[in-house]
Amino acid sequence: MFIKSTEKANTQGSTLILPCVSIGNVPQLAADLLINTLEATRIGIIHTDTLLPISSSTSGFDHSKQQLVPAEIYQSKDSRWTILQQRAPPLPKRQKRWAQELKEFIELAGFHKVVLLTSSDAALRADKLIDNESNIWTLTVNCKSELVGGMQSLALSPSDGQNGVESLHSAGVAKPLLRLCQDMQLPVVVLAALVYEGDNVPDAINLANATNRMLDILPATQQWRAPMSWQWLMAPSNVPAQLF
Repeated sequence: MFIKSTEKANTQGSTLILPCVSIGNVPQLAADLLINTLEATRIGIIHTDTLLPISSSTSGFDHSKQQLVPAEIYQSKDSRWTILQQRAPPLPKRQKRWAQELKEFIELAGFHKVVLLTSSDAALRADKLIDNESNIWTLTVNCKSELVGGMQSLALSPSDGQNGVESLHSAGVAKPLLRLCQDMQLPVVVLAALVYEGDNVPDAINLANATNRMLDILPATQQWRAPMSWQWLMAPSNVPAQLF
């Protein structure tokens, strides 16, 4: 259930950028870059019992007094871009239910476009993707022509239909959500980063760049601004004691 934190929240006609919790957490890191660079504000949360329950203060990380929760909705100042930042994975055997909740949220919110960010295990990629130098491929489901045009600017060949969905591996909620969107004729574009586990910051930057180039969110010369929490990626020695 979507709970607004401000009456000014308006999702009607906005573009939803939805990162999946998947291999390397690349979509979450890319969403961090988008949220922080856009200076997006949190307009609400999704209240659910399908995700691992977490709660954390942002004190010492970002300049906000809001409590972090598993699923948060951020929006740019002009309301054109809405970003769902998922900070916890689904509980065991609840992934399909989480996909159903996401589908219902998308339908009720009245989004103009949905762009799904996910990552897929590069070790299991199809042969046709081995020579893909960008390590990012696209998938369309019930796609509108304007979104296909944006994907062509990435110089990537879109994959369409069920075969493309089955090519995703370790991609989190992407598969069940895309199947629901196919059944309900919801138009979705997927950007999938082919990655391995490790230091996935470069993969996240590549995925954020691809998202920006497709949607024209920010000027090409804009530098990404990482959140303060990135100082403690890969468990460096200066991790704050308050985390433990």
